[in-house]
Amino acid sequence: MLIPRLNIRSSHLLAPEDFAQLSRNAKVLEQDERGIKVLQMDNGNILKVFRVRHTFTLARVYSYARHFCRNADRLKRLGVPTVEIVQLFHFEESTDTAVLYRPLQGHTLRQLHISGLAEHGLMESFGRFVAQLHQHGVYFRSLHFGNVVRTPDGRLGLIDIADLKVYRHGLTNWHRARNFRHLQRYQADWESLPMAERKVFADGYFSTAQLPPKAASALRSRLKFLSGA
Repeated sequence: MLIPRLNIRSSHLLAPEDFAQLSRNAKVLEQDERGIKVLQMDNGNILKVFRVRHTFTLARVYSYARHFCRNADRLKRLGVPTVEIVQLFHFEESTDTAVLYRPLQGHTLRQLHISGLAEHGLMESFGRFVAQLHQHGVYFRSLHFGNVVRTPDGRLGLIDIADLKVYRHGLTNWHRARNFRHLQRYQADWESLPMAERKVFADGYFSTAQLPPKAASALRSRLKFLSGA
């Protein structure tokens, strides 16, 4: 069962002329055939636009942007570093929504590995971090090196958190195994790591998860990157 909802956040109208003004004074980070998706303001804040693609979807009732904000609030309640919400927006005569937020400061695990700045022990910390997320009931389908940030004070946190749920209790073994499959989809991340570092991740995870031996053994077998597969 999902944890209870937090207080409903108020949403402000973003008129077309206001959005146009924001776009003129900002850097476009991402866009597609439907228009701008992500803007970076002069002060570093990010405006992320969410568009509803299907006629019949729950997003018309509870928007993607509101879900994003709720996830940020829930992660903060759990002590997990993440983005800081500034404002939730809705558009005039549209199902589109948007959220303005302060990004989480630091470098992603992917950036650290590519730049050669990943210090010894980072993968063990990552393994422990994922185990703690699972113990807290955090199921993050977009879990990968590019969405985990090491903050300036050495903590690990999450970004791009739209595709995330928080359950009342720790994740089941089925959910944990499924989350490992999500994590392993990005083969390039793991291929850049020596096998010893991959095993350090696994050891960090299982030493923190404290699962029953049978459950731990079944879950460890799902870590294909340990065998190079």
